[in-house]
Amino acid sequence: MDGKGLGELAVIPGGRPTGWARLVSDFEASVQASGLSFRTVEHYSDVLRRVLLGYCAENGIEPTALTKRDLERLSAGLLQAGRSKQSVKTYMSAINRFLRWCAEEGELAALRGPEPKVGRRILDVLSREEIRQIEAAAATERDKLIVRVLADTGMRVGELLRLRVDDLVSDGRERYLRVLGRSQGGGAKGDAGRLVPITPGLHMRLDRYARRGRPECNTDRLFVTLERRPTGDYEPLAERSVQGLVTMLGKKAGIAKHVHPHLFRHSLATNLLRKHVNPIQVRDILGHTSLAMIDRVYSHLVASDAHEALMGALRADD
Repeated sequence: MDGKGLGELAVIPGGRPTGWARLVSDFEASVQASGLSFRTVEHYSDVLRRVLLGYCAENGIEPTALTKRDLERLSAGLLQAGRSKQSVKTYMSAINRFLRWCAEEGELAALRGPEPKVGRRILDVLSREEIRQIEAAAATERDKLIVRVLADTGMRVGELLRLRVDDLVSDGRERYLRVLGRSQGGGAKGDAGRLVPITPGLHMRLDRYARRGRPECNTDRLFVTLERRPTGDYEPLAERSVQGLVTMLGKKAGIAKHVHPHLFRHSLATNLLRKHVNPIQVRDILGHTSLAMIDRVYSHLVASDAHEALMGALRADD
């Protein structure tokens, strides 16, 4: 399942792929147009081309010949090859989304592959003290603000990178960061914009940075490179740059956990739910479209939370 043989898939004159290659290419265009992040589209592309197309090429399976048994053999083969249940579940979930799209487009009959059952993972979270240590490890105000915005708003990294200078919003005594949808030039998932509350202190720091600390450049993005690029101008940061920065700061601060941008999002959600913030408000702050994600990912929190809640309830009855 290493993807060998994919180059032999049929191509019509003019270079347009047919069969599996065409379907995957069209699916990639569809999910990208729907506003999914680059990393998500890249994940789908990798799984489909490396795992599904690799399996079908090795076994000579054309799209219209794919069966449920083929998908069962694929899933079983991944497990037998030593892949973890979580990894296989992730692969099959991506494949199933692709197959569902194919069915909706009338390209294939409705099919769904088996997804291994896995136990709920206890997510790593960062304490507020660990977040302060990570921010303190940053050498520049730009980098400190990137950490603070991720930690205090739970933004996705794609949303943070598409913040503009004028997305700092004041409404009376309330302060917000405006996250726009993709069609408006922002990075909100699903194209649903929102206002994310921030503290007056963070708003003041961001405003000062935007007016005095941020270099003058041709882009209106809030966070840009620290040095001029070959173009002669400062450019918007890339997702991989922020991912690398955050991981490096975590190591520099001596944090034992693997620190990455999404960990700040998990940590904020967990902290809010521990403090009994209404899940609907947590959903709106994070920019989820429903409570399903909150329930699926955060409802368990960590084992000690369930213990503390139960013990507190029992003590109240004594």
